[in-house]
Amino acid sequence: MNIFRRCYAAVQRVDVPAAVRRLRARLPSRGAVLASIGVVLLSLFVGMVVALGVPQVTLVLVGVIVLVPFVIFVGTRELLPLMFIYVFLVQGAANSFAHFHAAIWLGSGFAFLFLCRTALELVDLRAMRALAAHVPRFGSRSVIWCAVLFLVCFSFSLSLGHASMIQIISAVRFALPMFGVLFALYFIEFSERRIALLWNLLLLIVVLQIPLVIYQHFFSMTIDGWDSVVGSFGYGMSPVLVLFSIAGISYALARWMRGLMSTPVLVLIILAGCANMLLGEVKAVLFWMPMAIVLILRKRILRNVFAFAGYGLLIAGLLVGTALAYKAMYWGEKGTGGGSLEDKIARRGGYFFNPYEINQKTGEVSRIASLYIWYRDPIPTVRERLIGYGPGASAAAEGTGYGVVAKRFRPLRVNSTALSALLWDVGILGTLVFIAIPVAGIATALRFVRRAQAPPSQLAIVDTSLTILCLLLTTMIYNRNLVDETTVQLLAYFCLGNIVQFCRYHRHAGAEVATAQPQPARAPTALAMRA
Repeated sequence: MNIFRRCYAAVQRVDVPAAVRRLRARLPSRGAVLASIGVVLLSLFVGMVVALGVPQVTLVLVGVIVLVPFVIFVGTRELLPLMFIYVFLVQGAANSFAHFHAAIWLGSGFAFLFLCRTALELVDLRAMRALAAHVPRFGSRSVIWCAVLFLVCFSFSLSLGHASMIQIISAVRFALPMFGVLFALYFIEFSERRIALLWNLLLLIVVLQIPLVIYQHFFSMTIDGWDSVVGSFGYGMSPVLVLFSIAGISYALARWMRGLMSTPVLVLIILAGCANMLLGEVKAVLFWMPMAIVLILRKRILRNVFAFAGYGLLIAGLLVGTALAYKAMYWGEKGTGGGSLEDKIARRGGYFFNPYEINQKTGEVSRIASLYIWYRDPIPTVRERLIGYGPGASAAAEGTGYGVVAKRFRPLRVNSTALSALLWDVGILGTLVFIAIPVAGIATALRFVRRAQAPPSQLAIVDTSLTILCLLLTTMIYNRNLVDETTVQLLAYFCLGNIVQFCRYHRHAGAEVATAQPQPARAPTALAMRA
């Protein structure tokens, strides 16, 4: 048979003239033609984007073009730690120290590429067959369904809205990319070592904030004010610094309580977190810190009356100490009128809860006032109440302009909280579905901690994720970071992703002993391979 094949090949070479062969050699290959067409189309698209005149959008597009080949060859398991480093350390520092404001847009571009990489890995049919072998447990599927339902509501409101193309791009950039973290941790199995690496990186980031916070407190605060103490999270992100520090302390406590962390390391993390919180003044810490301690140590606190009383005194002492430190450092006679600590707290709390606290000159609106404006607005119809005016309707920025609602209430910032922004943009239905995402995650985490026979390391991570999600839910009436800030969104969806990851792929507490025995070899699948 080989003889006949060689003879046939020789006949083919004889029949084809040499001139034709030379012509074929000079012609470009099919792949080169397709690549050239793609480059031409990409150039036209870049030209149209540049013509919009928005430098942030152009920068994100260029970043996507540069990083696309990188994303094709690097998996989600390697991209997630890199995104942690960029979002939590690089983009905020570039914004606050180098005044490179486009770094925030690059963070959103990074998250969008991560979402694309997640979708690319899920296209693999073998991976989908391997995925079917893992049956979701403890209600983790409800988290995904709530996320998908919110994306449907978001898309429906976006299609019926009146936003310009730039506003649509900005709204999509704020809302969608970080969902890739949740989907990746649900559909792709990460090794426990890789997830532990990410949590240890979180602790390291808490410690690394100390030199930045010290510099900002003693050198930058006199020029830029209290909001300049932000660590590596960007200008105005002092609440994020406090939340991140509380997240690190919560994880350290959860591990220490289960015998996975030594007391000296715990003390180091607590001191680092408290230093960050004291040097950056955020009044909400008086509520967030006790709440986190109660949630993490709830089993010990409720063990008996003596434990309840002891931990109660500890939390009360922490509250009083923090309040006194804030009074000495920030709430002096120059900061607020009135002498007593009670008067200062009441005055600041009154601003939060006063529905008539509106400044027509500066546009500042108190948290409750932003909700009151939405409630008393006589113009919206039933449709606007249910599905909103469309994403971006309440937003106002120099690059994207004023949305439909923001233009009507100009100069008031009617979207001062995440709750008010969602009610204006996606309506009551979209707001309820968005709130249902962390609520479903919290309920799933409670079932997992109560019923699962999981290793202590997994229980500590799920317990910490539950605590952080509870804290983030309270921020919906405090600021709007949960809907338009990449650092808070990454923390939120990472916690949700950890919950669904362990509910779907968790190993029993005695699995370590079983895996030590020889196991029969089997072919690895695309998603089941450990990082």
